[in-house]
Amino acid sequence: MSWHASIPAEEVHAKGAVGVEVDGLRLGLYALDGEIFCNGNICTHAFAILTDGHVVDGCIECPLHQGLFDIRSGKAMGPPVARDIPTYAVKVEDGIVWIDTEARAPVIDATPQRAGVSTAPKDFRRMVIVGAGQAGAETARAARRHGFGGPIVMLGEEAHPPYERPPLSKDLLLGRTRLSDAHVFEADETERLDIDLRLSTRVGGIDREAKQVVLGDGETLAYDMLVLATGASARRIPFEGADRVALHYLRDAGDSERLGAALQRAERVAVIGGGFIGLELASAARSLGKQATVIEAQDRLLKRLLPEEAGRFLSWVAEQNDVALHLGTGVGSVSDRGVTLSDGTLVEADCIIVGVGAVPNDDLAAKAGLATAEAGGIVVNARNQTSDFAIYAVGDVAVARHEISGSEARVESWQNAQLSADRAARAISGQVPGADDLPWFWSDLFGGTLQIVGAPAPDLRTVRRDGEAPAFFCLDDENRVVACIDFGDAALLRAARGLIAGAMPVDPAQLSDTNVDLATLEEDEMKMLPIEKRFVWPASGLDRIPDWVYTSQEIYDREVERIFRGKTWNYVGLEAEIPETGDFIRSYVGPTSVVVARDAEGGVNVFENRCAHRAAEFCRKLRGNAEEFVCPYHEWSYDLKGNLAGVPFRRGADGKGGMGPDFRPENHGLRKLNVTTRNGAIFASFRQDVESFEDYLGEEMLTDFDVVFSGRELKVLGHYRHTLNGNWKLYPENLKDPYHATLLHTFLVTFGLLVAGNKSAMIVDPKGCHSTMASAKSDGAVSEDNKSQMRAYRDGMTLEDTRLMDFHPEFDSPWSVTMQVIWPGLIVQREMNTLGVRQIVPTGPNEFTMIWTMFGYADDDEEMTRHRLRQGNLMGPAGFLGLEDNEAIKFVQDGMLDTEEGAHLVALNPAVPTGTSDTLISESAIRSMYQYWRKEMGL
Repeated sequence: MSWHASIPAEEVHAKGAVGVEVDGLRLGLYALDGEIFCNGNICTHAFAILTDGHVVDGCIECPLHQGLFDIRSGKAMGPPVARDIPTYAVKVEDGIVWIDTEARAPVIDATPQRAGVSTAPKDFRRMVIVGAGQAGAETARAARRHGFGGPIVMLGEEAHPPYERPPLSKDLLLGRTRLSDAHVFEADETERLDIDLRLSTRVGGIDREAKQVVLGDGETLAYDMLVLATGASARRIPFEGADRVALHYLRDAGDSERLGAALQRAERVAVIGGGFIGLELASAARSLGKQATVIEAQDRLLKRLLPEEAGRFLSWVAEQNDVALHLGTGVGSVSDRGVTLSDGTLVEADCIIVGVGAVPNDDLAAKAGLATAEAGGIVVNARNQTSDFAIYAVGDVAVARHEISGSEARVESWQNAQLSADRAARAISGQVPGADDLPWFWSDLFGGTLQIVGAPAPDLRTVRRDGEAPAFFCLDDENRVVACIDFGDAALLRAARGLIAGAMPVDPAQLSDTNVDLATLEEDEMKMLPIEKRFVWPASGLDRIPDWVYTSQEIYDREVERIFRGKTWNYVGLEAEIPETGDFIRSYVGPTSVVVARDAEGGVNVFENRCAHRAAEFCRKLRGNAEEFVCPYHEWSYDLKGNLAGVPFRRGADGKGGMGPDFRPENHGLRKLNVTTRNGAIFASFRQDVESFEDYLGEEMLTDFDVVFSGRELKVLGHYRHTLNGNWKLYPENLKDPYHATLLHTFLVTFGLLVAGNKSAMIVDPKGCHSTMASAKSDGAVSEDNKSQMRAYRDGMTLEDTRLMDFHPEFDSPWSVTMQVIWPGLIVQREMNTLGVRQIVPTGPNEFTMIWTMFGYADDDEEMTRHRLRQGNLMGPAGFLGLEDNEAIKFVQDGMLDTEEGAHLVALNPAVPTGTSDTLISESAIRSMYQYWRKEMGL
């Protein structure tokens, strides 16, 4: 024995689960029913600290993939964990927990699985397993567990013992673990289970009549029961140029080793394919500090699997981790320069990875005359039997055909390898089938874990819930939860399993409401009070902003009513986007969808995107040209001014039905908004009594606006669109916060675009809502004192293409950079020579969408257009200056959502309580904004 002191027993009883390090071991201490137990604290499936998880019914749940270990015995309680954790003896002396760091011998169960030996009665049948991967190995293991006593021969083409494949794209690829860490069998398990494992052995054919497999060297091997666990191979596409460049695919250990070495050497990585394997490889590349681009032919990630909202969020996650996405475009060719897309764009790369799915290895089965699916794979029944009942198929190669509907499904997942192996083993061993778990899949991405439980589909309705991490519930037509896509909230995933299993209708509002609990009763009582009594600003005044400003649904609803639908001018588009009669764009005023259209007289019209008949959104395209707008529901049609033009069967049919005699079409047009334009920019308001746009901006703000919108004809260069997890007001705040700009943005401060010491100003209009952050590019060196204050500054960082920083003076302005906020939802950006507008579209208190429109002038020559496009890399969701803001905004929102409600500090530069400041180290513009906001909101 080797006893060592650890921590007070009182601490263990108080916390329930505590991680400690004793004698070089990571151990977990648990308090259960007044006793203290000690186990190894590292999950045996994938590296995770178990005490970071949850204690559930006497088990510790791994925080990474929710595997369960019995705390008392250390036993693995089922997928995804298969190996037990060690247990250690404990004693308490003088209030201290002492641990014997010599692990106890495992408790021997009566079952063959726990004993680790084959104790099944002898069986004269021979089982041959073709394929020595996870599914094949688990079939052999499960067969022994379920009582199969005959000889088992496993044939594998690779030289390696069976291993799990998920690590190939993660830690093994990155060199953090060894292949032996992924081995399915323990060191002597094949001997204990009496498995004849033959590696480096190829199977050339199956003689079903003779019940033999023919090996590559001509030898034959008889079988009584044959299991095909041949897996799948990476799908290969004959890209133009593929014969002249090294393309990397990932399917086996050799691929992982070669790709890992290539990633270490690479600087720019292009991944063709936006599925899970492509995203995992992009994640691996980013973890090595490499540039990563994902190219996906579909217009969103995982379009064939995930509903749109979840897919869009996954895109957002990738972009937040600096992965460039090219969606909706195919590959034209590959070369040593990179990947040329079908639209001619070159994605530069010195490492190209192809991850466009897998092709099931069903050649042996097809040649043997077994039934195969049209899309590939071996057709099996609910017991994983093929069309020849002496032959089974498991894992990636198996296609399950539903016995009633005839539908077919092939699943590539760790769980399916386990479950299909167990089904086949039970059948072979004469056992009744076990109950299948809910479908479950995980993918470790960008330092987090995405998990899917149930059966998602792209056309399912989703409900988003923001708990510890976002999750998306998928509902059927009867409001039953059929799947959950979770981005890191283990507790929520447990609840989702219960909802799916229960198959009962649920209230979608309850799914999304994170406050649905017993405390709701008290909140209902509070809602009897007026809003002004329930939402009270901190007594300290403007230097504190309460969290409810950003997180309350009730406050958000009031903002929609009083701000976006109040006396404000809301940007909706550029006239350059609708130059011709019939041109239209879909835009927004706050969260409200509107259509901006040019009529035959050249006028600009803005009206709600809501049919006057049954409220359907009739315009679904982002932009286009139309002679009229027709609602897809009942085909009511509207002209380019929003007037009702046609009603099908208005007078009924055969003298019956139709509208009454008092129906007048002119009374049922679309809701039209007040419209104004200023030098090519279009604004709209729900209020007819709003002041003129010129008065709304005021003289100083109008001057800055007219620098960019001077009357020169505009030329649209392109758009970006992305969604941020934060309150919409955090974005105007961000542009009223020059303090962060000198600290957060490495590019900005390193190349002198906005540096403490520059000529700069934070200009605020008298009302406090509009503002301009302005700076003149510095040509001098940054002082050593300022460098020391700016951690983002990178001395010695240089540009590969110095033209990016060229500034061609073209405006009558002392500033090289201006970021103008026009309340409530527009940012006009002039960064050097790149021009654009950003439209804020709130979708709730905790999320908003940004629509970026980049433009130049119609009289720009080709070189200036190229220059603007080149400098466009500074901006956008993944621009050199934009991506940090996106992350910071999420951090702020998370900080408010994940803690007790409080208030945060905006106290910089108290000498200027509100209004314009001539220093970047100031928060006066933010205070001005909330002074105005509180007035408008009546708070």
